[in-house]
Amino acid sequence: MEPSSSSGAHHLHGEQLEKLEQSLKNALGIVQNTQRENLRPIDWLDTAAKVGTCLAESRDALAEVRQDVIGGARTALLLYFRSHPGEKVSPQELEGVAAIRAWARRIRELRAVGWDIDTLGSGAEAPYRLNAPQLEESVASSETTIASVGGTNSAERLIEYLLHISPWPASPQQLERVAKTPTWRQELRELIDQGWLIQSHDDSPEEIPPGHYRLANLEA
Repeated sequence: MEPSSSSGAHHLHGEQLEKLEQSLKNALGIVQNTQRENLRPIDWLDTAAKVGTCLAESRDALAEVRQDVIGGARTALLLYFRSHPGEKVSPQELEGVAAIRAWARRIRELRAVGWDIDTLGSGAEAPYRLNAPQLEESVASSETTIASVGGTNSAERLIEYLLHISPWPASPQQLERVAKTPTWRQELRELIDQGWLIQSHDDSPEEIPPGHYRLANLEA
């Protein structure tokens, strides 16, 4: 899913991507300037510390773009899993998608909602797999799912909830409870303007009841 952005957001993304590029270049430069022969332990520790700082800056830049384009780390992980159902996904991929150190905790939270996510093996390198492409309708519309939704603002909460329950539609009552504001329809319109493919009864009258909305396509 590739929500579009305003010119201001495009400018922000450009700045953050430049930061990401520069931090990776800095890390590469540090490695290239590292002595290859007779490398002393203290010299390597100094190199490793500098590279670690650059990688932390890279993760911060990734997180800022992710927050603006998708929302929270849990939403980003769920969108990535749902875009690759049944596929093995490496921990490195998931850490990059989440752009936080505690990405594994977010996966445990998704499991608590009802998502069937397996760890295929043991150890830090074991891949993960989403076994079922969607939640059962009864689970998707449950109180547990509504209560699980996080986010720093109503738009983030709405998109996370719609992503949890897609392809099932959400009622106005559910959406207002998730958004925690009576102006949730305005937030939905803004999400649609950003490029999220959110449908109403007008778009699909045979599948979506009046007043309900759903996230129609995970790859829009």
